[in-house]
Amino acid sequence: MNISQTSLALQNLARRTFRTYALLLAIAIVSGAIFSTSTLMWGVNSSLNKGLSKFGADLLVVPKGSMISMKSALLTGEPSLFYMEGGIMEKIASIKGVKSVSPQLFLTSVDGDCCVMGNAFIIGFNPKTDFTVLPWLEEKKERPFQMDDVIVGASNSYNVGDTLFFYGQNLTVYGKLGRTGVGLYDNAIFMNIERAYVMAEQSHNTPNVKPLKLVRGQVSAVLVQTEVGAKIPFISFTISKDPDVKVITAGNIITSVRQNLVTLFGSTLVLSFVLILANALMISAIFSTIVNERKRELGILRAIGASKISIFKLIVSEAAMLTSMGGALGVFLGIVIMRVYQRTIIFNLKALNMPYLWPPVESIIMLASIAIAAAVVVGVAGAFYPALQGSRLQPYDAIRAGE
Repeated sequence: MNISQTSLALQNLARRTFRTYALLLAIAIVSGAIFSTSTLMWGVNSSLNKGLSKFGADLLVVPKGSMISMKSALLTGEPSLFYMEGGIMEKIASIKGVKSVSPQLFLTSVDGDCCVMGNAFIIGFNPKTDFTVLPWLEEKKERPFQMDDVIVGASNSYNVGDTLFFYGQNLTVYGKLGRTGVGLYDNAIFMNIERAYVMAEQSHNTPNVKPLKLVRGQVSAVLVQTEVGAKIPFISFTISKDPDVKVITAGNIITSVRQNLVTLFGSTLVLSFVLILANALMISAIFSTIVNERKRELGILRAIGASKISIFKLIVSEAAMLTSMGGALGVFLGIVIMRVYQRTIIFNLKALNMPYLWPPVESIIMLASIAIAAAVVVGVAGAFYPALQGSRLQPYDAIRAGE
């Protein structure tokens, strides 16, 4: 399309400002909805995949009746307290195909002078058998992990070298994990499980504090890493024979989150596709009206030498310009709204046990480009038939019909 066609297309759009703005708004709403929904779904999926890829455990064994609480703790980082006998680890380790097992012990802090902060999710882990915490440190001190050290998740405001205290015990921030979007690793504070047992015992001697209800040797979860080629369903089935425990797999978690995604965004996606179809029909109807209104103009253009293909391109280019501007406006509004309400969005997603990590800039650019391109395709498709009709007009008949 040459520059004269571009200028003419812009002039034609500016001629009917109300109609142009109404179409822009309709297209912007649909494009913004598609872009925002896609961005949120992308963020949840990428956060889940990134977090679980760093999780390192093929299976997670928890006490019977605590599966829902465990999934919530894993995905959102909300403190959850449940315990079982640690002897289960020996049974699991003896199963064929199990490479290693490692315990985790869940605690929580209380408000008051005994703790630097209340309701902190504290997790005791065994540094000697761990394969899910220490390997993913993004920052750390240049020395081995010690008994009085803690590791904080990326969402914590504490930095390496800071001093914390829980139940009267001073602890040093040894390292900080990289952000994953999965609550357990972003929000929790990790310490040596032996220190966690001591802290639990110390809580019984702390005045005006409700003591932690656990005994040495109990654990909250057992993380299981299997050997390459091991039959995970067989191992899971074998562990599940114990009536006092439940087994969680990464597949369970992903399925649960994706079901929530479908529930939350399914109706939005259906509505968006209905609006896309409605926009295509609306654009087709409006451009049919435009062609009828401009028969004289189109006839004159044909009379002075414009080809059929030039008329076709002129009408289609108007639709492409209009929808690309509407798509860009929708993407811009979507980004603004999501950034303004990002805390509310993340809070509501976490309430549904859906972790969220904002997509990287390159992914947002890709999603924005797709939304704008989709808007242009809808516009061109809607204007195709009216443009074809306009290009077939005979100059004399078109001039007479437009008088």
